[in-house]
Amino acid sequence: MARKEDDEFGLLSHLDELMDELHDNVPKAIREFDVDGIHDARVATRRLKAALGLLKGILSDDHRTGFDKVLRKIRRRLGPLRDMDVMIEHLEKLESHPTQGAAATWLKTHLHQQRDDERAESKEKAGSADLLSKLGAWWHVREEIVDARESVDSRLAQSLHLQLDAFVERAEGIVRQLSREAPAKERQDPHELRIAGKLLRYTLELAQSEGHDLPAAVLREFKRMQELLGNWHDDVVLIQCAMQMSLDDQLSYHDLEMQERILDLSRFFLRRASKELSNFSSHWKKRGADVTRTIRERFPLTTPVQVNELKTGPDPAGSNGTPAPATSAPDVASTA
Repeated sequence: MARKEDDEFGLLSHLDELMDELHDNVPKAIREFDVDGIHDARVATRRLKAALGLLKGILSDDHRTGFDKVLRKIRRRLGPLRDMDVMIEHLEKLESHPTQGAAATWLKTHLHQQRDDERAESKEKAGSADLLSKLGAWWHVREEIVDARESVDSRLAQSLHLQLDAFVERAEGIVRQLSREAPAKERQDPHELRIAGKLLRYTLELAQSEGHDLPAAVLREFKRMQELLGNWHDDVVLIQCAMQMSLDDQLSYHDLEMQERILDLSRFFLRRASKELSNFSSHWKKRGADVTRTIRERFPLTTPVQVNELKTGPDPAGSNGTPAPATSAPDVASTA
């Protein structure tokens, strides 16, 4: 791997910056329910989790799991709030739509109430000071990372190859699925593809922090593919939300006209989600091979890949590090 000559431990500096972001954003998220603060805090926990997965074999279980538990607590605390923020933002853009506007307004109003309830419940839980104090578990992990610097490069290469294999397998499966080439029993879950892509992207960021360069075009193409999968996910979550809220409100009993509008809105999101997935498939067929080849060339393997070292803990939903097998059903709420 081409690596910059630099005495600075770039990966550790990157992780220190993520910890600074957490300390800045957790109070904003917990006390003020700041939309950007919630998003940035959750992303920081996911990036730190990717680092814990990368370094699992060289970190003591007690220190690693203790720190990971705090990150997971923050992520789960903020997850429902983030989901509602995103859905409300999407619905606001549809309120002026000639055919979907009324249903979008109905759903947005109910989401606002649900978010208010979630915020009230969150206020009754531990405050930001308590969460920040628990983040002190980082210092034990940090010392172990300092001691393990020499093994970081080889672990990066192994991890990237494993993650790339998982992403490519799922991406190719989606392509075959959309072209009707895959048997029903071999159907791929797009959500698993999205989670695999997130993990790969975060690990590429760790590699960059250590001075391993990738062409800007590769990163740009990969980011585009992630955006398409993210758009698909947002629309799918909105479909589920619209259907569930209409059921909870017993809308078909009380307002058949609005129920029909909600069903039309759900179909609108379904068509949009299908289009985003098709766009991903087209983009992968055009750019996937180049992206894959470049990553493999930039990170040649020097030691055999140890699959068992890269699992980051129990992952019944594929949300803890290496994505679960394609036959395992993901937990959308926990990985969004």
